Amino acid sequence: MTTSTESRVLVMAPQGRDAQVVCQVVSGLAPTHTVCTAQSLLEELQRGAAAAVVTEEAFTVSAGSPLDGWLRAQPSWSDLPFVVLGSKRTGRRPVNALSSLHLMGNVILLERPLSPDTLRSAVEAAVRARARQYSTRETLQELSDTRDKFGQLNLDLEKRIEGRTRELSDANNRLMNEITERERAQTALLQVQKMEAVGHLTGGIAHDFNNLLHVIGVNLDLLLRIEDNPQAVKVVEVAKRTVKRGSQLTAQLLAFARTQSLLPRPTDINAQVHGMRELISSSIGSRIQLDFRLEHPRAVALLDPNQLEMSVLNLALNARDAMQDGGTLTISTVDASTVVDRNTAPAIRLTVADTGSGIPASIREKVFEPFFTTKPMGSGTGLGLAQVYGFARQSGGEVRIDSSPVDGTRIHLLFPLLDESQEKVLVEPPPVMAVTPRKRILVVEDDPDVRQSIVQSLEVMGHEVSSVNNGPAALEFLTRTQPDLLIVDYVMPLMNGAEVIRQVQATWPRIAIILATGYADMENVGRVLGAKSILKKPFGVATLAEAVHLASL
Repeated sequence: MTTSTESRVLVMAPQGRDAQVVCQVVSGLAPTHTVCTAQSLLEELQRGAAAAVVTEEAFTVSAGSPLDGWLRAQPSWSDLPFVVLGSKRTGRRPVNALSSLHLMGNVILLERPLSPDTLRSAVEAAVRARARQYSTRETLQELSDTRDKFGQLNLDLEKRIEGRTRELSDANNRLMNEITERERAQTALLQVQKMEAVGHLTGGIAHDFNNLLHVIGVNLDLLLRIEDNPQAVKVVEVAKRTVKRGSQLTAQLLAFARTQSLLPRPTDINAQVHGMRELISSSIGSRIQLDFRLEHPRAVALLDPNQLEMSVLNLALNARDAMQDGGTLTISTVDASTVVDRNTAPAIRLTVADTGSGIPASIREKVFEPFFTTKPMGSGTGLGLAQVYGFARQSGGEVRIDSSPVDGTRIHLLFPLLDESQEKVLVEPPPVMAVTPRKRILVVEDDPDVRQSIVQSLEVMGHEVSSVNNGPAALEFLTRTQPDLLIVDYVMPLMNGAEVIRQVQATWPRIAIILATGYADMENVGRVLGAKSILKKPFGVATLAEAVHLASL
């Protein structure tokens, strides 16, 4: 018969509120008793218990200790279950911790953080298992009393006990498997949440950089208009080229942050890839030698340049991971008209080659599948090569892999080339300063430097300009006087640009609106909202003048 002390759950969690929380969770399953030291726990175990819930950092069992002696001295029917709340860690469990778990014997290990339901389920399983042990004890006692009369029956019952023990072991194994699967699901969820957070963070950083680049670019444009010193002009031109490179970097960050539709335009692949040299070099590290062989004489294709850069960067990072001990990364372009079956249409082959370990033949056909990855959990999303494949197919091209353990891996991107007549038709003309009659313009922008640069540029064009730093201030301004044109930023506190535009359209529908944004995929959103022009940061004075001119038509 089970005594009241034998039905208790002992709790040893002396740090913080762990013991209180455990007792609350276990409440209703069994009576609980809290201890603070290993000696106290041993004393209570000797009195009797159904299970023990302990924290790994507070409770350990060492070989030869009193606790080890008590555990080893348990009767044959007894195997006290321990529910161990594991310590928070990022690496492997120390040897002494593993030894302690082994000496405890019947252990249900739960890694923190964990949900109350998981803890309750584990304790309930432990209590049930202990109840079966007590049942076994009672059965053994009965067998001992009748051993002389029923020897053969005793043997049969022992077999039943063995079967029951196997059942208990199987049940414990199932529980451990369920806990392991739940932990895997939680890890996968955390990975998805991490990637989403990285996307939001990256998008915000890119937006802030676009604002900084915009202020620099506009002020350089204004400087060119007031300074005709040839030496100063050269310095400004160098700075403007740097601003352009910075805007390309923010475009790459935005592509990381969210999915974008392809925006194809005639792109010189050699020039685009060569402009990534510094980015690729810093990404692959100093142990890997970078070799550019951009030898195609006229490598112009109809591509989205941002997605091209994303593809090359993904391939470079994969190559880096394949060369843990260093090696050579080679990026090359050659004529591919003879290897592409497109009725002898001109084509280019862009190749990213490494000297790494190669891709096994067994998985070579799977590497372009979304979410397929050979990297450990948390080291990759499995979307890099899928993005490369999708981009190539959407661009009218294809991807091929050539890999061996000896020579490394070569991934070839093949694209159809534009002929010279197509280049002339499709190349966009450079922006020209548009001339627009004097307008009354209200600028709504929260960043003071960006706001000032836009105001100064508009005043240089001869317009009458007012400015406010948020949406509510803009609406309050419009109740007093209505300008001809409203230029509104998208990301602002209190009210975003979309909310401002909706209210202006509802109350003053005749006011023309320009939406300014650092996000490349806001164009369609701006059209839906009713903006007549979209300014993509960073933009120059000529681009601003063109937007004002279009909005005034």
